[in-house]
Amino acid sequence: MKIFRFLPIAFAIVLGLSSCGDENSAIGSSIVDTNIEIVVDSSFQELITVESVPNDSVVGRTITQLIGRISIPGYGRLETDFLTQFMPAANFDTVGVNKLDSLILYLSYNTESFTGDSLAPMQLSVYPLDKRLESPVYSGIDPAEYYNAQAAPVALTSYNASFLGLPDSLIELGYKMIRVKLPDEMADHFYQKYKEDPTVFSSPSRFTQYFPGFYVKTSYGSGCVVNVQNTVMNLHYTKTTVINDKDSTYNSTQTLMAVTPEITTGNHIKLEIDAEIKNEISSGKVYLQAPAGLNVLIHFPTRKIIETFEDAVGGSGSGSGSASTVQGLVNSLTLRIPVKTVSSNYNLDPPQFLLFIRKSELQEFFEKKKLPDNVNTFYAKYDSDAHVYNFTGLRTFINNIIEKKRTGTEITDADEEIVLVPVSVYSETVSSGGSYYYYSYNEKEVVTDVVPYISAPSLALVDVDNIKLRLTYSKQDMK
Repeated sequence: MKIFRFLPIAFAIVLGLSSCGDENSAIGSSIVDTNIEIVVDSSFQELITVESVPNDSVVGRTITQLIGRISIPGYGRLETDFLTQFMPAANFDTVGVNKLDSLILYLSYNTESFTGDSLAPMQLSVYPLDKRLESPVYSGIDPAEYYNAQAAPVALTSYNASFLGLPDSLIELGYKMIRVKLPDEMADHFYQKYKEDPTVFSSPSRFTQYFPGFYVKTSYGSGCVVNVQNTVMNLHYTKTTVINDKDSTYNSTQTLMAVTPEITTGNHIKLEIDAEIKNEISSGKVYLQAPAGLNVLIHFPTRKIIETFEDAVGGSGSGSGSASTVQGLVNSLTLRIPVKTVSSNYNLDPPQFLLFIRKSELQEFFEKKKLPDNVNTFYAKYDSDAHVYNFTGLRTFINNIIEKKRTGTEITDADEEIVLVPVSVYSETVSSGGSYYYYSYNEKEVVTDVVPYISAPSLALVDVDNIKLRLTYSKQDMK
């Protein structure tokens, strides 16, 4: 047990009133003595227990799409593909169009968004969906429920993730596209449908009744997984227009549809965890693994923390009595989760962020697209220098439970079952200016989305023996 107490601070204020030349004068005094003690208690970490728990089906709440297959010793075998709807263009170019040349599905990724051998030969196949995706889509979805597995794909293409051989102009842009040529009949169907009834393309819900989307499947190869960050379907065509009283025919391109945050999409992920990891978990070791791998379940000593604090400050946070009054305040509660990187051929990193949340609230959090509120849910970024996740704002978590307890809500086991979940955190910079009377300019990062981490294979070993949980509180004894 490690408890540190700072020396009390004593304040003595003596007020005296007297009058001279009056034998009946009253001489009085009052003394207010206040002791403030700050306590730092790190004994609770001895009560923490942690274990790895399966996270084998995560909500598809991101436009990031993984495609590929890879086996990594000490990690496992990962196979990924995806099902997606599309956001249609509201308007098609139909004026002066002479010929529809091709319809191309482009899957774009940048120079660092793949894991594995960039030269590994891979192949993907594209199948049309038979019905609309039901939201939310989990990574354990059975694609066979949404497409005809016996039918031939409408398109397939071979690729590798390497940037070798690309023109310098594309290399400088820092991204590459997997190019999938779709059937000419499909291009014609979309085009004619728009000319017949443009309202079909007016909204995603209306459009998916006509075209439910695609299943993009890994059909050949192993050794690489690509993180696709932008998916669009472009129509290439020729058209004629009048320029300077002369007909001019040229090639043109329009994006007919794209994967956007507004539509439903989901990754189908199959991860076979390495047998060595399973054996080590059985012997007591704790791992974080993504995507759709392992979370960490913590037995968090919520009851003991609150009991210790209330005992120190008089039960309810403010004591009473004829001799003295004790008041208390939780100053901070911090949780430090150190991890160790696991050596492999592919330099797998720990997840970039962890979400701290009650196990009972995990499913609802992702399904309802909630954000961390810094009361019940928190996130911490991985510190790659110190190899640690620091949750520094858990004071509000404990204070909220204390306040509920005072109003009659009992502390439950759910308050002590906490899950640490690998996530991606997206934010944007929000600026605020001044007014008519003064000028000021402020910028702050605002979290816009928190989704399960699926960006790349990720693995970390939790350093259980060095987990730190520290409560700091102050108590004031007014005599």
